[in-house]
Amino acid sequence: MLYRSCIIIHSWPIVEIGLRSLLQSLKIEVQEVYQECPDCKNFSEWRDAVILIDIKHVEFLRKNQKFLRKRGISIIGIDFNAQQSFDTSLFDEILLPTDNQSLLFSKLNKFSNLWNRTRTTNQLSSRETDVLKLVALGQSNKQISEKLFISIHTVITHRKHITSKLGVKSISGLTLYAVINNLIDQT
Repeated sequence: MLYRSCIIIHSWPIVEIGLRSLLQSLKIEVQEVYQECPDCKNFSEWRDAVILIDIKHVEFLRKNQKFLRKRGISIIGIDFNAQQSFDTSLFDEILLPTDNQSLLFSKLNKFSNLWNRTRTTNQLSSRETDVLKLVALGQSNKQISEKLFISIHTVITHRKHITSKLGVKSISGLTLYAVINNLIDQT
């Protein structure tokens, strides 16, 4: 199993079956499936998870995004109604109806690769690790520079090195990496 949890929130059983098959080929195990968004009691224990969620649940994501991100959860939107517009910034990736199997595999494989890159913090310098911790805690470049007594340009350079070394570009991906590697307090 590459993720501790993979959760599907989608109301079409045929979509769930297809996703399970694709995830199984990536060795990602589905832990839970919901046809509608769960209440907060159900997802309060999720950590280091990937959620595959129908984009119609954007209000659930807007309401709970901060909580989910803090727990290192990556959010993959499933959009099978290409006519619908939505806020793409809520998602780390979006699965589209026009995606063929290899593109779907590629999009999901990015998240399985993140798990494979865990426990490799020794490739980061100690200063890069310090910057990564603060990025994962939601600090801006300015806040990081003030906290570490370095220039903003140095922070930007460290962030470029971190994303290059880890192959992770999104803040949520970096946060997930930091949580999985116990670089930040998970409470």
